[in-house]
Amino acid sequence: MQTIENNTQKKIFPFGGILLVIAGLFMLLNQFVEINLEGGIFFGALGLFFILWGATNRNAGLLIPGGIITGLSIGIFLVEDLSAIPEHYQGGAFVVALAAGFTLITLLTRIFTGQAHWWALIVAAILVLVGGGIIIVEMPNTSALQTAVEALFTVSQYLWPLVLVGLGLWIIFKKRDVEA
Repeated sequence: MQTIENNTQKKIFPFGGILLVIAGLFMLLNQFVEINLEGGIFFGALGLFFILWGATNRNAGLLIPGGIITGLSIGIFLVEDLSAIPEHYQGGAFVVALAAGFTLITLLTRIFTGQAHWWALIVAAILVLVGGGIIIVEMPNTSALQTAVEALFTVSQYLWPLVLVGLGLWIIFKKRDVEA
């Protein structure tokens, strides 16, 4: 018995090819005319491109870099392009903006793929804690909170490696239990 193949395949918009064409044309044009794109705008456009590509293809693998690059663009835009953040808060603000990009991953994957990537919220929470800690440490006036956060950062230098070792051991032994 012969099987008849159905030729109704889903057509995918060629965003990758379009991105390469745009990048090539931009580089070629930049040889003749100086185009000054600020970092935040460039990364914002790149992040938006990945988001649109991932949304139209319902592909979380494209939405993830879209969210991260968008978070980077917000940080660059706030810190460098607008200079909206005082200098002593810029490092922490940049890290918090990156956290917003990771939060965007969970939102975008839920909307466009139907399956939220919750792991990104864990990364975002850690980035918010670190960014907030940096902002507190860099405050111009010394306070008890600032001293406590500095001590916490000092302790975390020793705690994180131990957490990673513990997590690695847990994964190793959990895998052995599953195989047995």
